Amino acid sequence: MQSKHSVRNRAEIPIAGKPMIRYVVDALKGSHDVGNVCLIGDIDCEGADKVIPSAGSMIANLVAGVEASEGAHVLISTSDIPMLTAEAVDDFIGRCGDLSADLYYAIIPKEECEKRFPGMRRTYTRLAEGTFTGGNMVIISSEFVRRNADYLRQVFEVRKKPLKIAGLIGVGTLIRAIIAQKIWPGAINLRQLERTAGRVLNADLKAVVTPYAEIGSDVDDIGQMEYFQAMVK
Repeated sequence: MQSKHSVRNRAEIPIAGKPMIRYVVDALKGSHDVGNVCLIGDIDCEGADKVIPSAGSMIANLVAGVEASEGAHVLISTSDIPMLTAEAVDDFIGRCGDLSADLYYAIIPKEECEKRFPGMRRTYTRLAEGTFTGGNMVIISSEFVRRNADYLRQVFEVRKKPLKIAGLIGVGTLIRAIIAQKIWPGAINLRQLERTAGRVLNADLKAVVTPYAEIGSDVDDIGQMEYFQAMVK
């Protein structure tokens, strides 16, 4: 997609004449609960408070972003959710409550995604409580990142090695997850998934259900880009 639009970074692809990342920055700046907005990567954007050069890997970038922030918790968003609004950001932060956990991860019910963006392709997971897609926004404890950076790097390195991932997740949970997707959604519930993901990441992790499909509607291909182009126009 970058070559088609003559940009270096996918986040710079224009939507209705404005770089995709600018929509995300504007939403974050419009939030009542967000402080400084930092960009990580070889990119610039009007409105951002800081631009931090890429540190190479996802975890290295995460650590760099935490070190550049001033708060006990950091809100992390991808740069490819152009329909994001300040209202959606504030709602997600509000649903995270007292921020006593290490990590809060946004998930969106399928029916909310289909209502807000009919016809958009998404990957969904069936659980006892319903069918959800993952969001592109998390809140994470700065202290947790500093304390667990080395371990998080190890987990990230084995993410594409099925046997090692299976060992981290556990055979029982894998079987329940497969049954939930293919036969019976009640085979696994949200709390079980939280505990499993938390064990893998060595974190107290909370999944946060939000009705704002904008948080989970990222741009992965040209078809999705054209979909959002039509909506913005």
